Amino acid sequence: IYDEPLKGTAIGTPEQMKMESDKKIVVDTEKCVWCGSCTWICCAYTLELLLDGEPKLLLVENGSLPEFEEEVRTLDNGNKIRKVVQGSITITNNEKDIKTIDSFCDVCVVRAMERKEKEIIVDRDKCILCFKCTEDSKNYDNISVEVHRDRFMDIKGNPSSVWDGITLRVLGKEGKIKGILSRSQNKLADAVIRLLGRQETEGEA
Repeated sequence: IYDEPLKGTAIGTPEQMKMESDKKIVVDTEKCVWCGSCTWICCAYTLELLLDGEPKLLLVENGSLPEFEEEVRTLDNGNKIRKVVQGSITITNNEKDIKTIDSFCDVCVVRAMERKEKEIIVDRDKCILCFKCTEDSKNYDNISVEVHRDRFMDIKGNPSSVWDGITLRVLGKEGKIKGILSRSQNKLADAVIRLLGRQETEGEA
């Protein structure tokens, strides 16, 4: 689902970017346009764009990127993370070895997974849908994970064309379509509520 948008992106894992590196995330400086959208959307506050040594987000300053609702939480180690998208996570676990299951649960940096007997339980309030467990599950023969991002939590304002590329990169095609439908439905619901309110006021008059 992410193959197409990744062709044009300037940031990703070394495997995605087809680059040799021991870093978790790499940037192709030949493709990067210094827009700062990676800083703006990073759920772990680990990316920062500096222009002339100063943090700067031009797309935010000129109003190209909308505000969105987010849930911010501080982890036990003091690091802050945030949840900005909604969606689902499905774990298929056929592993019988308890130590292996525990090892897999430990890969979650936000501690959203735990083992109960031989089942893997996900705390959906803690999960930020970051895909880390999806990537790590490739190292386990009997555990697989599917994460689907459906939409950003709550978008405020009217997004510019830049937003289309970001939603495609973050949500994928299916998520972007669902997000468009969700915004359309919300606008329709708001219009109906306003209409009903106006009719009620006119009726009282």
